[in-house]
Amino acid sequence: MRILQIGCGGLGTLIAQAALSEGHDLTILRRSQLPVPEGAQALYLDVVAEENLPALTALQPEILLYCLAPVEGQNYQQTYVEGLRHVLANVSLAALKHVFFISSTGVYGEDQGGWIDDDSPALPADEGGRMLLEAEQLLALLPCGHTALRVSGIYGPQRLYLLRLLQNSARWPTHVHWTNRMHEQDVAAAVVHLYQQIMDGVALPTHCILSDGVPAMQHEVLQWLAAQQQLPAPPTPPLHPQSGKRIRNHFLLNTGFKPQFADYQAGYASILSGLK
Repeated sequence: MRILQIGCGGLGTLIAQAALSEGHDLTILRRSQLPVPEGAQALYLDVVAEENLPALTALQPEILLYCLAPVEGQNYQQTYVEGLRHVLANVSLAALKHVFFISSTGVYGEDQGGWIDDDSPALPADEGGRMLLEAEQLLALLPCGHTALRVSGIYGPQRLYLLRLLQNSARWPTHVHWTNRMHEQDVAAAVVHLYQQIMDGVALPTHCILSDGVPAMQHEVLQWLAAQQQLPAPPTPPLHPQSGKRIRNHFLLNTGFKPQFADYQAGYASILSGLK
């Protein structure tokens, strides 16, 4: 498949590498002059600044992936809404079969430990979630298929927030907070798996959740990490009140996708092994 990928940060690089390994013809548009993975073609443009975007019309992608995140000097409105609008206004629709947009489970405003799945209404509780949902709604204007990929917390060897949190006892959780995550390698593999669904003629929904489907209380994850490293662990807080949400990933699993890291223990065991 001919794929046009907008953005090539940490996650974008992994998605690109996974797509190339499957033999896709990949063009990557990125803001910086940094190289792209070997085998991909590069275009250096800034979609937020609407810089030379008519150059996109010469391309004939079958799949478009929008995978940008805000950089210094740009906000959510500019990066997600305006940038996506600029791309959709300039890309050729002649051969386009499907558009994927990397969104977030932040579009779900649940914050009392309730369950969320693909059928739950998107009711964002903050400005970031509202901007992401506004960007998702731009896809409804397209004449082709489109899917917002609502990704939960991403972790990996370069995303060590919880390991740093473990070192700072002043920030240990004082109440039950539900967390959801997906290893960055599994996020990339899931995106390319969905590319294959398009190749196979499978109709995809307008949105789906990318998460490992195994929510965990933050203090339990920290306690497990502490045990693996023989470090002091945070105490177990009272069971109530609770915050956060618990996320199911039914659609992704029903496509036959099998994650490499089934839960946080599998993922962090690999990360800790690498750190040693």
